[in-house]
Amino acid sequence: MAKRVVRTVLAVVAGIVFISAVVEGLEFALVTLINGEPTTNPDVYYGIRNRGWFLATKLVYNSLAAIGGGFLAAAVAGYAQLKHGLAVAVAQTLAFLWGLTQPAVSRRTPGWMWACLIVLTFAGIVLGARMRATHRSVSVSHT
Repeated sequence: MAKRVVRTVLAVVAGIVFISAVVEGLEFALVTLINGEPTTNPDVYYGIRNRGWFLATKLVYNSLAAIGGGFLAAAVAGYAQLKHGLAVAVAQTLAFLWGLTQPAVSRRTPGWMWACLIVLTFAGIVLGARMRATHRSVSVSHT
């Protein structure tokens, strides 16, 4: 029982950390590339990040990171994979909702983008967990 609890905690943390590392790392790298150098000026950073084409790109890489995070969480858990994916999706959604309550965070991203991120990230995480669960059940049935 204790082993399952540890795996559950590790699975959820791994999923969230994976998504955050990929999304934040990519975003920072792209802003730096476009700006020509790293910036700590929030007006410069978000001025670049909030361009229409950049936000569209963000939806793509955020969704892909979500799929990867859901897949990773399900793989680390090793059991009840879809449930672990749902746990990661709920945790990530709660983090987004918390961000929306923080004016310093929420004002830097358009409202429509928050809505898209919440929906696509939740769906991506669940899809990734489902892909892992399906992959595992197919692998087990063919052995």
